[in-house]
Amino acid sequence: MTTAASTDTHALYTDPGYEPTLEEWNLLVHKGGAAYKSELSARTVFESELFGMNTYIVMSMMEDYLRVPDRIRTILAHTTATDLVRSQPTIGTKKSFINLAAMPLHYLTGRELYVDLGETSLEDGLEDQLTVLRFWREATIATRRDGVLFNMDADPADSCRVVDDAQLGAIRDQLLPADDAMRTSLRKLGARLTAYAFLENCDARTAVCDTGPYHLGDGTFLALRELCLDKYGEFPWLDGIREDLAHHQFVLAFRLPDTVKMENNVWGTAWFQPSDYLGDLIEARVFVNDDEGLRPLGADEIDDVTSTIRKAHRRLYQRLAETEAEERNLYATQMYAWKLKSWARMAGCYDEIDWSVSPSVVESYDRFKDSDVALGLIGGVFVPQDRDGCFRPLGGQA
Repeated sequence: MTTAASTDTHALYTDPGYEPTLEEWNLLVHKGGAAYKSELSARTVFESELFGMNTYIVMSMMEDYLRVPDRIRTILAHTTATDLVRSQPTIGTKKSFINLAAMPLHYLTGRELYVDLGETSLEDGLEDQLTVLRFWREATIATRRDGVLFNMDADPADSCRVVDDAQLGAIRDQLLPADDAMRTSLRKLGARLTAYAFLENCDARTAVCDTGPYHLGDGTFLALRELCLDKYGEFPWLDGIREDLAHHQFVLAFRLPDTVKMENNVWGTAWFQPSDYLGDLIEARVFVNDDEGLRPLGADEIDDVTSTIRKAHRRLYQRLAETEAEERNLYATQMYAWKLKSWARMAGCYDEIDWSVSPSVVESYDRFKDSDVALGLIGGVFVPQDRDGCFRPLGGQA
């Protein structure tokens, strides 16, 4: 393992032109894998009423390992990771921090699964692995404003700042004082949006991303929650439903006192103390991004959005409940393995990429549809007993 003395940490975290050594890549792999294990060790059983989550997690991460490097190469033939990040607003799109943070975590989990199944070795695929890590690292450097690659390394620890001062100031200037009516409205909207975002994403959290705290220097901070739904037809199981939604890309901005504690895990989910943090809310606003930057919603619009989302949730639940289990599992596998769709769309190469699931992964459904079988395999990767992180070093290093 690389030591701090032999690692140029500043360049590793902030210089997109710096090429890390293999030892430095493995430092990042270990750091991310240790945080991933810590988060997942408390919840290795994934449950859903509609989806076999253990099954689709295994299948989708194996699919990531097979497909992501070539998809990234296609994207990079058109543009750079830095330019992709800068081509849209920092927040309020599907290229959110949670999407970016999950990219190497899921890909490297796929590597571990194939190794444990005896279908590849730890020495195989180094150049593919570095292709994924290079893209993630460059995009993360362009995305973050706090000079680190992982939330746990930020100051304060377990924070994430992706919004620059100018955009932060613009958001703050449009906040409204919180009263009981606003808190009630925000609770209803937040609950509806979150439930629908999870259902769209097959009970996964990939459409909900938290960043902050953005400390304002006056004893308060901003917390930003992005809820980005399928806007462009990336998920075919939403056809005929997404079109009924007036807005798909939301940012909920909360100004809170520093007495409220906000911590973000490695992939961008926030935990607040007290858990009912809206009770301490000072100011807030709901923004939408309709591809022209953030626009604040009025109170009457929020009520309409909440009602529309409730109706869409009911329709989508009924559709999924009437879908065969194997087809639902394919939806979920696709959802988790399509993290690069938004990036490819922005790069102008969406139609150049084969988005179908690899035949070998589709055929593995019969092998992994028993949740206990899938769980046993996941447990060996997410909470391995013989190491403190999920991932073994690249290049077969000890």
